[in-house]
Amino acid sequence: MRAAASARWQAARPGHACAAARQVPKRHSRIAVAAPKVATASVEVGEGDSDSWFFTEVGQKTWVDAMELSTLTPELPQLLADMGVRYDPERLADALGSRPTELAARSVQVAAALGGFITRVLADVASGSFESNAPQRAQQLRAVLSGLGPSFVKTGQALSARPDLLPKPYLDALSELQDRLPSFPSSIAFEVIQEELGRPVHEVFSEITPEPVAAASLGQVYKARLRSTGEVVAVKVQRPGIGENIAVDMVLLRRLVAVVDNNIPQVSQPLVPLVDEFAARLFGELDYVQEGRNAEKFARLYSHVPRVRVPKIKWEASSRRVLTMEWIDGVKLTDEKAMASLGLDIVDFVTVGIECTLRQLLEHGFFHADPHPGNLLATTEGDLVYLDFGMMSEAPQSARYAIIAHVVHLVNRDYLAMCYDYYTLEFMDPSVDTTPIAPALAAFFDDVLQDSVSQLNFRAIVDGLGGVLFQYPFRVPAYYALILRSLTVLEGLALTADPNYKLIAAAYPYMARRLLTDPAPELRSSFEDLILVNGRMRWSRLENLFEEGSKSQDYDPAQLWLLAEWVCSEGGRPVRKPLAGELVRLIDATITAAVRQQIEQRSGSAALAARLAPRQPEEALSAERAQLLWAVLTSRAGQAVPMPQLSAGLFGLPGPAEVQQYLSTLQAVLSESAPRLQAVFEKPGAQELLADVQWGLLQRFTARSIKFAVGLSEGLGGSGGSGNGTAKTVGGMQALQPQSSA
Repeated sequence: MRAAASARWQAARPGHACAAARQVPKRHSRIAVAAPKVATASVEVGEGDSDSWFFTEVGQKTWVDAMELSTLTPELPQLLADMGVRYDPERLADALGSRPTELAARSVQVAAALGGFITRVLADVASGSFESNAPQRAQQLRAVLSGLGPSFVKTGQALSARPDLLPKPYLDALSELQDRLPSFPSSIAFEVIQEELGRPVHEVFSEITPEPVAAASLGQVYKARLRSTGEVVAVKVQRPGIGENIAVDMVLLRRLVAVVDNNIPQVSQPLVPLVDEFAARLFGELDYVQEGRNAEKFARLYSHVPRVRVPKIKWEASSRRVLTMEWIDGVKLTDEKAMASLGLDIVDFVTVGIECTLRQLLEHGFFHADPHPGNLLATTEGDLVYLDFGMMSEAPQSARYAIIAHVVHLVNRDYLAMCYDYYTLEFMDPSVDTTPIAPALAAFFDDVLQDSVSQLNFRAIVDGLGGVLFQYPFRVPAYYALILRSLTVLEGLALTADPNYKLIAAAYPYMARRLLTDPAPELRSSFEDLILVNGRMRWSRLENLFEEGSKSQDYDPAQLWLLAEWVCSEGGRPVRKPLAGELVRLIDATITAAVRQQIEQRSGSAALAARLAPRQPEEALSAERAQLLWAVLTSRAGQAVPMPQLSAGLFGLPGPAEVQQYLSTLQAVLSESAPRLQAVFEKPGAQELLADVQWGLLQRFTARSIKFAVGLSEGLGGSGGSGNGTAKTVGGMQALQPQSSA
């Protein structure tokens, strides 16, 4: 006996979604599954689509007919599964060779559409009107790809992130491509579920919506309840025949671009390898088992990131074409009204997404390669939910560090170093000289870097850099193009809520934390590049790193000890000399201000104090930094230890003995306040640093003593008295005699 469910559920509440790209406009009631046979859902064609064959009634009927499971050749299901694991274009072409009629019909359609477009572009090139006609041609290409169906829509979306292949008008037009495929009948979807899981739908789910709550080109999603556990789940069912359709299209597209490669020398790089790379990724999306594994790996690597959540996979109800996962109520970030009604801030969630994206790219290298707005949900608990793990990518270890180095070189406006980065990033073959690119980079970035880098619009940088990439023989790796697309999408979401939003400013805290706390030699080198300029430390940049790094989600001040230990290691030798010089300036500024104050108190003359202990440039700022650094190093439970005072020597000036004693006192107080520093001080590098500081202070105080003596003699000479030492005749200098010194 099958018990009917007592409740009727709403299939798709406003503002809620799950793992699919497009919300179906209709709402349907949820029903209990009482029998294997279910009513068939109708297919609707959106207005304005009738000019495209794919979306006409005839086109849809043809498509639905092609979705029948019986149309697959016997060997094709296993072949498609194999293609998702290891893409083999030759094997795929051989398998489809047994279907010449279908290939011929589709090839005529594809060749006519794309061939006509290519002919028009070549005519533009011949007439010198390629650039002027680019906006028009870009819109035409978008229409052509949209009309050819899901495979070509996804191809266009991938091309929209390739500034090395297409100029900006094309990138803009293709970025607007959307999946517009209507949902397919639920009767077919439930047949797929039964075939894949080996059981009738009602045995797996006690309740399921009669029609999908969301649909995209590769599949559609139902909301259901697992009969075994009672859990509410999202069930993604692959569109029947979609794998076969993609297989045909990829074979034809590969043949077409091979013709382009062989006959159009204007193309900057071979296109066949790019098609193969994209096809492999697309076939990987068809394997829902692999998608489930991707989701679990993503959760394992990034669920510890604050406010990031991933649905749990329900393997007992999943297979290659059916994926069942935890249902999470949430709101799409693009649904501004729903976000506002729930008091959710779009910018806040985007910032979470940006840090998570950077972690994906720069920590483990395994990242979500399709984070369009439909794959990101905001929950009322404040979590950002990632969905749809069919398209993932990986960045090599060398590239992760090279990206951070590239950002540092941009901050430093070191365009020649940026050119060398392109070798490590694999943008350029090592045999190509990249130095001529430096003037082009300078021409663009010097124009836009009027403010700090953090104030730049990320999309503006991508567009400007894309112009440079298109002019030179760059080959942007797939992972890099995908991450640019991801960040651009996130920034676009934030800009809808805040027109002044700056993605780079939001990303900088994470970058700063990595530079401060990551012990990797590559990042320590980038740290040096950032804070050292011509052998001198840029204290303002170091301060900025501390300030911005502390804003990162999991910033831990204890990790800064790794930085201190590195400075005192052999690897930190290049930093120690500049750091010693900076510490000398800070301590000297603090002591000089104290000496000047003592002279004024004893003599009663501010002018005399200023002449005997002249104020140095940026002295006040250096003294303030010294106090701040001391407070940071000695703070315990919010209470900092007072900074020791220097003992005065002859005429109130410290000598070598006082300097050495002062440094010993500083070291002792620091060791007591921060015991871990004691171990740092014992390192040879720390002893070298302290010796350099002591020597630098002695040099400065020697010079000050000479100036003091000159000032003192001028004061005595200018007094007009007989030198009897009275306070009156020497302007109060009697108070500076040794008996007054402590």
